[in-house]
Amino acid sequence: MMSVGFSGKFLSALALAMALSACSSGGGFSPRSLVSGGPDPKAEQESLEKFATVAVCPDVQVRDGTQMMAVFEKGKDGDYGAIRFQGTIRKYARECRTDASGTTTIKVGVAGRLLAGPKGATGATTLPVRVVLVRDGDEVLYSKLYPVNVTIAPGTAAADWDLVAPDLVVTGDKSQGNFVIYVGFDESKKK
Repeated sequence: MMSVGFSGKFLSALALAMALSACSSGGGFSPRSLVSGGPDPKAEQESLEKFATVAVCPDVQVRDGTQMMAVFEKGKDGDYGAIRFQGTIRKYARECRTDASGTTTIKVGVAGRLLAGPKGATGATTLPVRVVLVRDGDEVLYSKLYPVNVTIAPGTAAADWDLVAPDLVVTGDKSQGNFVIYVGFDESKKK
């Protein structure tokens, strides 16, 4: 059996005490704090932001009547035998992050599918997808139209599409209330 002398025991106890004191101190522990002799302000700020309570993270809903959109042959709007493409919204999600100032940034993802219509069209089209953030039922805090370019390749009958709206912001002074994010096709903006 190997014996550790007094100095070996002392050094082990000292290392353990230093590690425990670094972990229990209010300043946080990082490898940099041992090297520099103090906490890393940038790392602490990042940690505070990463684990901050999210002030606002609204549900996402598809606005009634905007989940599907038909793209007709030119000059034949409303003729359901002349549908070139049909776009659908299939999935949506959001990610929310509140910084130390109380401002929340929301990233919204929307995904769907473009199907060939009765004419069996292939080719490209642009789907107008609108993202809207509403507070208390009628106060629009954000509204933006995203043109989503989608192509159905020859020999196929459908294509998937997606978009990410990364720039919805709710400032701390606007963070109280009932929020909803609406997504949907904005047919008034079709080309």
